[in-house]
Amino acid sequence: MILSNLPQAITAIGGLGTAAFGLLEAVKPVFPGINHMGFGRIRATVSGLTPDEAGAGQPLNALPQANVLESLLANWVNGTDLGSQKSIAKSLIKLHLSAGNAAALAAKTNVDPALLTAVAQSIASATALTQQHGDAYARFDLIVTALLDEAYQQADQVYRNSTRALAALIAVGLAFVGGLSLIGSWGAYWWKPDMFLALLVGLLATPLAPIAKDISSALSTAVNTMQAVKK
Repeated sequence: MILSNLPQAITAIGGLGTAAFGLLEAVKPVFPGINHMGFGRIRATVSGLTPDEAGAGQPLNALPQANVLESLLANWVNGTDLGSQKSIAKSLIKLHLSAGNAAALAAKTNVDPALLTAVAQSIASATALTQQHGDAYARFDLIVTALLDEAYQQADQVYRNSTRALAALIAVGLAFVGGLSLIGSWGAYWWKPDMFLALLVGLLATPLAPIAKDISSALSTAVNTMQAVKK
């Protein structure tokens, strides 16, 4: 491949990566599990922060844990802003706090169980919090925020890495089929240089997709510059 054709080749490879991402988006309704990727980390964290009352089932005036998780999953699947998702999750967790589950929540958040139980009782009776109880509730709020931030950041990383890997597989498959269609013969293609070139193009497609235009423009500029210098 001569250098002057390299910008066009990079643009084409990046276009293949963009097509792979587009095809992945198109098949998400058929394979809903794709949108659920990463949510397991959030599910585990929120499940631990929304325990039932000891021996009494779910707290009063709060969504059941199953409904909390369903609400958070709906926001995750629809791609709601991460900051908003974390705020909603924290609000639902704090609504779930009660005197019956405060001890379990205190163990999860490393807060004094007696103080957190007193906080829950004060909230339930609409009683103003004392300075000590207010400090304990603020620590609880801060720790819940930190736990949710960790869970959502890890979940987002899992989702992005997983979708990139799936898009890469799609790009490799498209490049493989495209190479085979050019050769026209399975025997002349299988395990031959053209097949490995197609696989390499597929592997490069998704990493190049976001930056292909910039690289192509830079290379074109460099080629034109060298041509001008040689004249």
